Amino acid sequence: MLGVGGTRAKLSRGALRGGAATDRGGAGRTEAQERRRELLRKFQERAQEE
Repeated sequence: MLGVGGTRAKLSRGALRGGAATDRGGAGRTEAQERRRELLRKFQERAQEE
C-alpha cells in the first residue's frame, strides 16, 4: 500500500490550525482587509462624533 494516493501536500501552520488549506487566490486575505477597513471607518466616524 505504500505510495498509493499520490504525494502529500504540505500544509501551513494556519491550515493545520483550521484555516484555509490553500490561499492561492488570496480571497480570504482580501475579505479580511475589507473587514478591517470597514471597522477602521466605523471607529473614525465615532471619534469624529465625539
